[in-house]
Amino acid sequence: MSIYYNRVTKLLLRTIMYTMLLIPVIAAAQLNANISRDAEKKGFMSLAGSYGQVFERDAHFFGFSGEYSRRLNKVPIGIAGSLMWDQETDVKKDKVVSTFTAAITGSYLISERWSVGTGLGKGFMDTDNKDKNYKFTSGDWSTALFFGYLIPLNLKSSLGLSASYEYNISGKETSFSIDLSYGFTM
Repeated sequence: MSIYYNRVTKLLLRTIMYTMLLIPVIAAAQLNANISRDAEKKGFMSLAGSYGQVFERDAHFFGFSGEYSRRLNKVPIGIAGSLMWDQETDVKKDKVVSTFTAAITGSYLISERWSVGTGLGKGFMDTDNKDKNYKFTSGDWSTALFFGYLIPLNLKSSLGLSASYEYNISGKETSFSIDLSYGFTM
């Protein structure tokens, strides 16, 4: 129990620290639950930043992503495509790996501000090699369940906060991340 308590405490402290650092730079998620609130203007573009913790080992990560989502014909359901970059640090192995991942997601707009979604991602380029250079790889498959909250700034744009419970299918690991995003209706 104390191992999980320490990990959760570290995650919360790191999340607060990274959030304070990221907000001035870019209000931005690995996977986020942003879809357009406007039933007529269905396209939504967002930029995001995230920070998270792997539960099975002493590893943490941060990342950035760009996403385009499309709301389906006047229903509160959206589909999205994302391109993500993250950097994971395994503290015990003293190892840092950067990865590019492509993902598809689906979201349901529960209310004007709350949404829930899931997605499937595949890593395709990383630095997990002896040269530490980016190389195309047969990367990991991962999935996530995420909850999002949108804060409207005006009729076209909003800030988003989401929490993701992620499962790395290939590595059989779970992680949790907090994501900040800025998005606008197109």
